[in-house]
Amino acid sequence: MVRGRVRGRSGRLFAWPLCASLSLGPVVATAAPAPADDLVAFDRGFREGQERFNRGEYLAAARTWSAAVERLRESSDNKDNRAAVYSYIADGDRKSVQNGAGIDIVREGLAVLDGYAAQFTAAYPGEPLPAQVAETRDQFRAASDAAVAPAPPQDPPSPSSGSSDPVDAPAPAKPWRGLTIGGGVSLGLGLASLGLFAGGFVRAREAERQYDDPANACPPSDPTGECAEIDRRGRSSSAMATVGVILAPALLAAGAAMLGIGLRRRAAERWAVTPTFGPRSAGLSWVLRF
Repeated sequence: MVRGRVRGRSGRLFAWPLCASLSLGPVVATAAPAPADDLVAFDRGFREGQERFNRGEYLAAARTWSAAVERLRESSDNKDNRAAVYSYIADGDRKSVQNGAGIDIVREGLAVLDGYAAQFTAAYPGEPLPAQVAETRDQFRAASDAAVAPAPPQDPPSPSSGSSDPVDAPAPAKPWRGLTIGGGVSLGLGLASLGLFAGGFVRAREAERQYDDPANACPPSDPTGECAEIDRRGRSSSAMATVGVILAPALLAAGAAMLGIGLRRRAAERWAVTPTFGPRSAGLSWVLRF
């Protein structure tokens, strides 16, 4: 009797899980629904980024757009909007770099564009990225790689050997240049001496007129007071006129001669006439150098 009750309980214990399993039926796994697009937050962030871009805050605009575009899933419905926004982000990052942003901003922008490129390629295999995104991404990657590229090793110069760079030979001297410069200087000094003569002559005549003016009552000799001052100015002006009239002709003549010789030598270097002879001809050859 005791064994019969155990077997019956045992039968009932094994039968319950079987009935429970049959009553539940097959288990069907269902995926969780994809998160919906937050269009309101996207629109608000996009407008805020545009306002910052219009104020010239390009880096802040790019960061605001980066946060806003994450509200849109990468799907066929959002493909065009995401492509446009990431093109705006690339433009903002590039303008920031053009305004002096450092390599850190370049790498930050590159990371954002790389993330978009990975999502775009996974969703649309074989399709090219938007042109502005691809161009900015390539430029930023090149700049980032150049910033970390090691400098090429340079061989130390050999102490035993001298510099291997060729030494430029001095330019051929132009003998006419010194003559033309000296002639020009002499002519300038001659003209200055001529002006000295003219100014001294005019002042001397004015002093003489003042000395002879009856209103001043200057004596013929041994002047005093105001007459002595007029006499001093007249003598000084007369000395200036004398020096000018002596130097002016000499300097003008010397300057003209030196300038003429220099110009003739310069012309001789630029052109030359040489005789030419041939089996059946003879003549002159005129050569002009520029």
